[in-house]
Amino acid sequence: MLKETSMTRSGLNIQQSEYQTLFELVPCLITIQDREFRLIRYNHLFSDHFHPEHGAYCYQAYKNRNSRCEKCLVAMTFDDGKSHYGEESSTNVDGSVTYWIAYTSPLKNERDDIVAVMEVCLDITHRKQLEENLEKSERKYYSIFNNMPNPMFVLDIDTLMVLDCNESVTTVYGFTKEEIINKSFVELFPEDEKNSYGLKMRAYSSLNKVKQLKKDGKAIFVNIRIAPSEYPGQKVMLVTASDITQRLEVEQQLIQAGKMATLGEMATGIAHELNQPLSVIKTVSSFFIKKISSHEAIAESTLNDMLIKIDNNVDRASRIINHLRNFARKSEVIFAKVQVNEILERALAIFSQHLKIRGIEVVWNIENNLPVILADPDRLEQVFINLLVNARDAIEERWKHAEPVKGDKRIIIKTSREINNIKIEVCDTGTGIPKSILEKIFEPFFTTKDAGKGTGLGLSISYGIVKDFHGSIKAVSEENNGACFTITFPIQDSTDGKTNTAG
Repeated sequence: MLKETSMTRSGLNIQQSEYQTLFELVPCLITIQDREFRLIRYNHLFSDHFHPEHGAYCYQAYKNRNSRCEKCLVAMTFDDGKSHYGEESSTNVDGSVTYWIAYTSPLKNERDDIVAVMEVCLDITHRKQLEENLEKSERKYYSIFNNMPNPMFVLDIDTLMVLDCNESVTTVYGFTKEEIINKSFVELFPEDEKNSYGLKMRAYSSLNKVKQLKKDGKAIFVNIRIAPSEYPGQKVMLVTASDITQRLEVEQQLIQAGKMATLGEMATGIAHELNQPLSVIKTVSSFFIKKISSHEAIAESTLNDMLIKIDNNVDRASRIINHLRNFARKSEVIFAKVQVNEILERALAIFSQHLKIRGIEVVWNIENNLPVILADPDRLEQVFINLLVNARDAIEERWKHAEPVKGDKRIIIKTSREINNIKIEVCDTGTGIPKSILEKIFEPFFTTKDAGKGTGLGLSISYGIVKDFHGSIKAVSEENNGACFTITFPIQDSTDGKTNTAG
C-alpha cells in the first residue's frame, strides 16, 4: 500500500510539473483571478510584460484602469459559470494601444463551486494594426477610384456586367451609379457593334477610338483600357474610358483645314483640268452657232459626234467637280475595304494637271490585283495628296535655280505586297531631307518651308491617319538626293474581315 501510494504521489508530482511547465511556457498571457478580480496567479510571460504587484487588480495591472471593464469576461464567467471570449484593448503608458483576444474559463472546487476564473489573452495588436492599415489603404484607393477624372468600371469577367463605377461615369455618360450598376457594359456600344465589342473586351487590353452612346443617345468616342483585377470574392475587369470626343473634333478640324489648304494650292491645276472639257464644249457650241447663223445644214453623223463629245466632256467636268466636293467635305471616319492602287489613282486625278504644268513626270510602278486594306478612302487619299504636294515642293525647290533635263523632275509611285502587308512608296528627285531633321518631320507644326508656304501639319496629319488605319509611315532620304516615303498597311484578308481597333 505504501508503495502504491508513493507511486501515485510520484505520478501526481510529474503531472503537476507538466501542467506547471505548460502554464509557464504557453505563448499567451495567463492569469487566475478571484471574485474581486485580484490576480491570484499568473505566468512568467504576464509577469515579464507587466511586472504586477502581488494581489493587484487585473484592470490595474495590465489595462491601466481604476475600475473593471464595462464588459468584463471574467465577471460574466463568475455569473453564469460558462466560458466567454472577446476582443479587449488597453492604452499603454506611452499612449499606444494593445489589443487582445481574451478567453475565460471557470475553476471549481470539489463541491463544484466557482472559486476562480482563468483568463487567457492572446496579443493581436499586430494583426489589428494590419487590419487598420488595410482599411486605410482601401479608403485611400477607393477615394482615388471615385475621384479619377476618367470613368472607371468594375466588370464581371464572364458577363461584363457593371459591378461598380466611379462618379466620373455620371459626368461623361450621364448615367447615375444606380442606373449603370448591373447593366451590361456592352449596352454602351451602338446596337450593331455590341456583339463585336463583347468579344474584343475579352481579347484586347485596349480599344482605341471606340464609339459609345451616352444616356441621351448622343455618341462619344473613347479610348478604353482593360486590366484584370480582384474584387471581393471574384476576378473582374477594371476598365478605364478616356473621352477623346473633343480631341477628335479638333483633329477633324485640322484635317479639314489641311484639305482646304491642299485644294488652294492645287487651284491652278484644277482650273486647267476643268478648262479642257470646257474648251471642247465651247468649240462645239461655237461650231453649231456658226452653222446655224449661216443657215448651213449639219450632217446627222457630225451632229451625233459633236453631241457625244459634249456629253462626254460634261461628264468629265462633273466627275472632277464631284471628286473635289467629296474630297473637301467634312465626314466621319468610315472604315471600308479599299484598294490602294485605286486611291492613288484618285489622288493623282486631281493633281496630275498641277504636276504637268510644272513639268513633273509621274512614274508608276504598281503591282496589280493587290489585296484590300481597311481604311477610310477619303482620308487615305488625303495622305497620298500630302505626299505628292511635298514631293512637288521638294522638286521645285531643287530645280528653281537650275535648268533640268528630261527625267530630272520625277515622282515615282510604287506599290507591292510583302507577306501580310501592302507597301506603298512615294519617292521624288527633290532636295531630300537633312539627316539632322529626319526624325522631326512628323511632328506637328514642324516645317522646312519658307514662312507662309507651309503649316507643318501635312505630314503630322498623314502620320495620324496612317496610325488610325494600323499602318506605319517612315521616310528615307539623303540631302540633295531626293526622299522616299514608305507606308505599310496590314492586309484586310489576314485579319479574317475583322476591324481591329485594339491599340
